Amino acid sequence: MKAVLAIVSTLVFTGSVIAQAAVSSAKAIELSAHRVDRLVALSKIDASFQKKLSKIEVTVVQNQAPVAFKTVVTQSQPAQGKPMQLEISLDADGKALAHKLISGGVAGPDLGFSGKSAGELAENALHYVLDNVANGKIALFDKAATNFTLTKVTYQGETVALGQLRSSATTEKLNVYVKLDGKFLAAEVVP
Repeated sequence: MKAVLAIVSTLVFTGSVIAQAAVSSAKAIELSAHRVDRLVALSKIDASFQKKLSKIEVTVVQNQAPVAFKTVVTQSQPAQGKPMQLEISLDADGKALAHKLISGGVAGPDLGFSGKSAGELAENALHYVLDNVANGKIALFDKAATNFTLTKVTYQGETVALGQLRSSATTEKLNVYVKLDGKFLAAEVVP
């Protein structure tokens, strides 16, 4: 009986460790921004994805193990046509499994960030969410994130990057302001 209990306890403990290892939707978005940097470094995708990254959408994938998330990384909108896009498949721990370019896209304009690339600024903005999940308001944007957009705005008289995260758990949006050198500036939840 003790042996059976030991085996059951081990299985329950192992299952809970595996469940805790799964990443959130916001982390899947952040890992996708990081993956873009890595794919560029490996010359697997065009380097313009680092400079022109403007949006990352995430979908939780059901019943297609090992794929747990699919993200679509979108470049800035060109004057005509659809923007270039990259689809990334990730497992439950956030490990990238595959990537593919979505056909039919056209390169858009450079977003003109100086200091850090758009990909790096996106990662830095998303770190705010990942580092503040103990805050109930911010937690809504972690587990149920649906998409992230990056734009250049003026905030308190300074040109900065605005990372905006949306969530299926709320109609509000989370704005994260990051200086162009990548340093966190401010965050706010807005209607």
